[in-house]
Amino acid sequence: MSEICAIHGYAALFEHAPVGLAEMDTEGRILRANPRLGALLACDPADLTAAILQDYVCPDDRERCAARRHALLNGDCSTSSFEARLLEATGQTRWVEMTTSRIPATEDCPEALLVVIADIAARKEAEQRTETLLRASPAVIYTMDPSDFGTMTWLSRNVQAVTGWTPEQITTQPDWLRTHLAPEDFRRCVGQVKRWLAEGARGFCRLSYRQRMPSGHWQWLEDQVTAIRDGQGAVVELVGAFQDVGARVETERHLEKIAHNMPGVIYQYRQHPDGHAAFPYASEGMVDVYGVTPEAVMLDARRVFDVIHPDDVDRVAASIEGSMRCLESWRQRYRVRHPERGEIWVEGHASPEALEDGSVLWFGVILDITERVQAEEVLHLRERELAEAQRIAHIGNWVSDFARNEVRWSDEVFRIFGMSRGEWGGTHEAFMHAVHPDDRERVQAEVDASLGGDGALDIVHRVLRPDGEERVVHERGYVEFDADGRVQRMIGTVQDITERHHLEQEQRLLAATFDSSQAIFITDVGGTIQRVNATFTELTGFTEEDAVGQNPRIMNSGRQDRGFYEEMFHSVRANGHWSGEVWNRRKDGRIFPLHEIVTAIRDASGVIEYYIAMFHDISRQKELEAALEYQAFYDTLTDAANRGHFEALLEQEARRAERYADPCSLVMLDLDHFKRINDTHGHDIGDEVLRRVVATAGERLRQSDVLGRWGGEEFMVMLPSTRAEDACRLAEDLRRQVAALDLPRVGRVTISLGVAECRRGEAIKDWIKRADDAMYRAKRSGRNRVVWQD
Repeated sequence: MSEICAIHGYAALFEHAPVGLAEMDTEGRILRANPRLGALLACDPADLTAAILQDYVCPDDRERCAARRHALLNGDCSTSSFEARLLEATGQTRWVEMTTSRIPATEDCPEALLVVIADIAARKEAEQRTETLLRASPAVIYTMDPSDFGTMTWLSRNVQAVTGWTPEQITTQPDWLRTHLAPEDFRRCVGQVKRWLAEGARGFCRLSYRQRMPSGHWQWLEDQVTAIRDGQGAVVELVGAFQDVGARVETERHLEKIAHNMPGVIYQYRQHPDGHAAFPYASEGMVDVYGVTPEAVMLDARRVFDVIHPDDVDRVAASIEGSMRCLESWRQRYRVRHPERGEIWVEGHASPEALEDGSVLWFGVILDITERVQAEEVLHLRERELAEAQRIAHIGNWVSDFARNEVRWSDEVFRIFGMSRGEWGGTHEAFMHAVHPDDRERVQAEVDASLGGDGALDIVHRVLRPDGEERVVHERGYVEFDADGRVQRMIGTVQDITERHHLEQEQRLLAATFDSSQAIFITDVGGTIQRVNATFTELTGFTEEDAVGQNPRIMNSGRQDRGFYEEMFHSVRANGHWSGEVWNRRKDGRIFPLHEIVTAIRDASGVIEYYIAMFHDISRQKELEAALEYQAFYDTLTDAANRGHFEALLEQEARRAERYADPCSLVMLDLDHFKRINDTHGHDIGDEVLRRVVATAGERLRQSDVLGRWGGEEFMVMLPSTRAEDACRLAEDLRRQVAALDLPRVGRVTISLGVAECRRGEAIKDWIKRADDAMYRAKRSGRNRVVWQD
């Protein structure tokens, strides 16, 4: 009874299994197949009985299929599993995994084979998509055993494009990293990874090092490593991603040269939410200002805070926290206990930027202002002694007397404002008239705030001289109150800071220009180009002399209309930035595609001062997209139309011929004894034969004719507006031209051709079958001939 149940259970499983199943004899002949296998092959499973399973396998995979079956029968393995492509009845291919096992012989039945066929088309498509993404990525992905820091166990295929080394060269050589990284870099990176692992391997371990390329040159790489853990949390594998940062390193070297000639230190300061801080970058001025090297604080900033004066360190730390919370510019003056120079005064300026991991990165400069502070201390002493005398002298001073409604200027103020005493009205209204129109509202608001607040005025604004020249001034003042708290007058100073203001603007522009290796140009708010970098000139051909003072319209390609640019700048003004693809024109007139980012730069009050545009050439990306599109329609070996594309063109031509009663013929050709060529000379020679035959055939065809690869060594030629008689003559020409070829190692080859003209109302598959039948009649008739199927 149990044996009967088992038989019924196997039968039910065989019939309803979600995978294809087939029992076949040891010669590969199907004894029975389940419905799922019939569905995979797009046919009735009953039609598969007595068929050879290998005939349903793609020709390129059949030899491997037979070899696996023989190995199984010879006892070389207990089961055989491999991936192959099945040919459906419709002619389409489908990726499957075929697992074959032996069914032992019994008294009633000889030995048989059970084949399990699983559809893996979706998986193969995902693998191909993943491989495409990895090849397109600038970053190389790799894995490594955490117990062996010298060897990578796997790398993505794009490693050769990035480094020049193949994955096999790297993974098969023990201690490859030890012998190909700069020795000092290898020791440093191994130490970093070991410390990171010892501290729990949280997040990422970031590395930078030099690697020797096949040419012998050194290449700078930036690496990011993370850990893969098992169920118990133990690190079992390391996964990393590195990319070439040589261009950036070279840019940093140029910036370092600039920084070397600047007083003080240029730096990046990064603080994490947990309080940990470091200086990822600092110029050599770090030694002059703090007495420590940039390397000493690259990972930990504590040595800098250790030398800040104890009375100032808490204030400095609190100001950094405040800047971090509000993302506002940081500025502080404090003392440093320099290990060699003693106590010095420094002043720091920095701008913060929030990062994705919650940390904040500042870009700034620390200046040694010791001499300035000493001078200020002397000045303050003299100011306390001579304060009244300075007020009476009116040197660079002004007094606004509210009781008399008059404003008095010193001679220096007249010089700054570009006026003579006879031109000056002497009132607050006359002063406001001299202020630049765009600044008047802000200046008046600051004056009102000082009168209603603590009495202090500190503002930078522009003045417009009578001759039209603009100057930038810094005004400081304070309000005097009487015993009852009523405003009496405001006393202040004015300083012309035009040159310093322009210098600060130049520094900001310089920093922005060198902040990226991409092409950059900067315009004022009116759209006039102010600066360009070297990459801009390299990509566009416009030099700095060509571009500065011009409008970006000099690069207009005409591909985008006025509405495109209006929408772009609406986005920039509303969101602060815009990014997208643009077609521009080089100086020589050539048009090229680029990806551009436009950012608005605002002043402290939020008003847009400049626009910065960064872009890079994406011509290569567009070419790759075109190449991928070509691969989707054409056979990569012969450049003939692939079967899917040919069928689509054939269907389109058949409709046209039917509609206009225009003749159209098909020529199907097949290389004679091609399997013998492959078996004798190998597939590489066979592939070359196919390419030569297709190239020879293509020379005879018209521009309107279509040559397609139908499968293996079979090809189809569609001849629009051609009757069978003319098609036969063309086919005969093709036969003679191919027969005349003298191929290295192979010698002469021949082809058999079948011709069929489309009949009105005939189904395409029947038309194709007539051409196919004619071609096989040519083969049966001795090959190397043309047969017309009427």
